[in-house]
Amino acid sequence: MSSSARPRLLARLGVARVLMLFLAVVVVLMVVFPGLFTPYTPAAVGPSAILQPPSWAHPLGTDEAGADIWARLVYATRLEALIAGGSVLIALVIGIPTGLIAGTSRRVVDWALSSTASATLAFPLILFAILMVASFGSSPWSLTLIIGFLFFPRVFLLMRAQTKSLREREFITASRVVGAGGPRILGVHILPNATGPLATLVPQLMAEAILIEAGLSYLGLGVPLPEATWGTILENAKAYYVTAPYYAISAGLTITLAAAALMFAGELVAESSNPLRRRRTS
Repeated sequence: MSSSARPRLLARLGVARVLMLFLAVVVVLMVVFPGLFTPYTPAAVGPSAILQPPSWAHPLGTDEAGADIWARLVYATRLEALIAGGSVLIALVIGIPTGLIAGTSRRVVDWALSSTASATLAFPLILFAILMVASFGSSPWSLTLIIGFLFFPRVFLLMRAQTKSLREREFITASRVVGAGGPRILGVHILPNATGPLATLVPQLMAEAILIEAGLSYLGLGVPLPEATWGTILENAKAYYVTAPYYAISAGLTITLAAAALMFAGELVAESSNPLRRRRTS
């Protein structure tokens, strides 16, 4: 990397980090204090306000019940964050320890765990999610568990590959020579060195969780009313594409922008933590 390119790259990464941090703070505030962003509640305003176009009073218009669409989207952020964040947390809780075990175990254990993960990945995600939701219901908790189970094989395979790669490094051999046991090597040396790839994967999985939830909701398998996510708002809007296009556009853009921002955050983490990618982008 040339000396002139390095400052440009660092400046670009710095601005992107600040932007991502700002967006993260905004989302956290929406989850914890939604009333800061709208004077309305998700409840219906009244019959006189049904399907009103965007205005100063209602920037995104109102829905079929007369509720402010922006308020519904803001208050739905809490449930959306619960499903996306909770599903990724479940995937990490299952995938990290099983990946560490597979990466350091004998061939039979490794084969059994890897076969389970590969079999899960071989099934189309959305079809598997539909079957699971049809079997266990579509509450927020069941959706979180189902999506988390769908994601765990990717965390597992990443941790398994990282463990197999790192366990042959010289610093691991040196740790064994000085008497470090297996659990200490895994917890002190291997797991910390695998956090970079994990940090790249987490926001990308959250983006996929938002899209999966939206897809299920659009098929009528989302969170039932009166609770609402961005996906259920989009599903409600599909009957008004012609008469109130702003309704569907608002929900669709929210889902798209949130998923795109998370994907970009994952790419930003990968670019800032991987010297090879930094060199290519310069």
